[in-house]
Amino acid sequence: MEPMEESLARGAARAGSLLTLGDIFLRIGAMAFGSLGAALVLVERELVTKRQWLTAADVTEALTYTKLLPGSTVVQVVAYLGYKLSGWSGSAVATAAFVLPSALMMLVLAAAYVTVTALPAMHPAINGLMAAVIGLLPATTFRLGKANIPDRITLGIALASVVAGVVLDVSAACIIVAAGLIGVCLYALPLRKQAAQEDTP
Repeated sequence: MEPMEESLARGAARAGSLLTLGDIFLRIGAMAFGSLGAALVLVERELVTKRQWLTAADVTEALTYTKLLPGSTVVQVVAYLGYKLSGWSGSAVATAAFVLPSALMMLVLAAAYVTVTALPAMHPAINGLMAAVIGLLPATTFRLGKANIPDRITLGIALASVVAGVVLDVSAACIIVAAGLIGVCLYALPLRKQAAQEDTP
């Protein structure tokens, strides 16, 4: 694993100025309606595919580290990725830029809530927006999974996690902790044992 200083230096070089970083996350925040999945689609398109400042593994790492924390996961992911690209200042700029469109929109929607919900013509538009967001989720899941599930063992863990969350209604925190422990048992411990055997004369 590379030192954090080298990672941040390369991230700052990739990201360019903080103004550029803020502009990117401002646009992502303005378009990321619906849920974490919609935001991840835009982050992947802008920072992984288009600019190649991050990798799919970086996005997955951010999601893994922030999923257990209280509060909005998508904001925490943005803060983490901003930090990975340009340190603390990048985290602050990315978070503020990402949250600003949502905050302004909430003020507008709160002011117009009573009027808008009384209009029958708005219901089909809302349904169409939700359908689009739900349709984006499988595509994002497939792309991130393809980049981060290298073998059958990790695929099995992923499928078991889906079953535990959807069918058994297990909390996300418990699933992540259990998957991490399983990963340690299946990967880290055998590698440590193998290394110890190789060191033994």
